[in-house]
Amino acid sequence: MEVESEGVGEQHTGATPAGKPSESTGRKPTFKEKVLGARKADETEEFVNLVETGIMRMEYAEENTSFPMFSIEPNTYKELCKPWEDCLVVKLLGKTIGYGALCEKLRTMWKLTGGYEIRDVHHGYFLVKFDNDEDKRRAISGAPWLIYDHYLVVKPWTPDFVATNSRISTTLVWIRIPGLGFQFYNKNILLTLASAVGTPIRVDLNTHDMQRGRYACICLEIDLTKPVLGVVGLEGYSFTNNLQNNLYKQ
Repeated sequence: MEVESEGVGEQHTGATPAGKPSESTGRKPTFKEKVLGARKADETEEFVNLVETGIMRMEYAEENTSFPMFSIEPNTYKELCKPWEDCLVVKLLGKTIGYGALCEKLRTMWKLTGGYEIRDVHHGYFLVKFDNDEDKRRAISGAPWLIYDHYLVVKPWTPDFVATNSRISTTLVWIRIPGLGFQFYNKNILLTLASAVGTPIRVDLNTHDMQRGRYACICLEIDLTKPVLGVVGLEGYSFTNNLQNNLYKQ
């Protein structure tokens, strides 16, 4: 168990204010207040031992009295998780990125119009909270994203997310299949070819409209725990899948 000071984070604003100032202090709401709501975040009740009230339970793991294991009553735990379901978890694969650099890259790459908050949650993971629902939809639907030629994993926060134990097993990527004739630039043909590599998602717009002919670009989800297929064949010809590197280092 590590004991350390709380990490820092910043508030960012776009065209829309990050949050309404407190009427009493004129300050911006904290990250906790924005996620939980001002009323819940400002609660200052006296300490209540939740084991004694039945909300939490303590047992000794494997009957080891040096390892107390706590659990939370299911309905209470569900309520604790609910406010965080609007957050996204992001991680840059294969490269370490600083907090400030990530904030700036996300703002420009996602073209954010509202306020947002980013917190470093250890092991290269960051938690993002948006004021604007449209910004969140854009961040999810626009994937895959690249920063410094490395893929940025973007996924909704889930209750089982713990940075220390998390490992990303799937991600969205672009594959490029060079040399295909234009007669094969059909959405269903291209997605079918991609299905041999992973789960097909969509065809790049320039590929769909035949704006470029050097390669067909297709988005798909791949399993990072398995080797990526390097070659696909069509009508007796073989085509190399030029999948970009830096996928497996986490």
